Amino acid sequence: MPLVGSIFLIPNGTFFAELILFLLVLAIVAKFILPPIDAARSARAETIRSAMHESDEGLAEADRLVAERRRVLDAARDEARGLLEDAAAAAAEQFEQGRALGQDEHDRTLADAQRGIDEERQRVERELLAKLDGLVVAAASQVVGQPVDLSRHRQIVDAAVARAASVASSQGA
Repeated sequence: MPLVGSIFLIPNGTFFAELILFLLVLAIVAKFILPPIDAARSARAETIRSAMHESDEGLAEADRLVAERRRVLDAARDEARGLLEDAAAAAAEQFEQGRALGQDEHDRTLADAQRGIDEERQRVERELLAKLDGLVVAAASQVVGQPVDLSRHRQIVDAAVARAASVASSQGA
């Protein structure tokens, strides 16, 4: 059955009532529902913006602290390296001083020992030379076959002692 009285394209009263109700609901939504939603959205956006800003500040502070930590560590390493170099230089200097003192002590001990040896050698030579005249007289007595008087032949004995001293000196040198 065809609809004869109503043409769909021409609006009737129901359409206008629905349009008024739609506009009324739209106005109520725009007046009472959208402002709190928009305020919540704006507050949320502001909170996110603030958090992002604080995050950026925190990252910048973290970067600054990392750079400061590196600077402090580098300074501490440089200071430690300098202290180690100073300690090594001081140790080398003390070693060199100790070596020099040891060498001086060695040289002094060696010189003292050489003086002692020289004094002992001279003492022994004097003792031997003092006994040499008796030995020369005894040897001469055996060679001659008769006792030799030391006081009578003093010049001969002194010459023999002088020759023995010069031979000992030339061998000792």
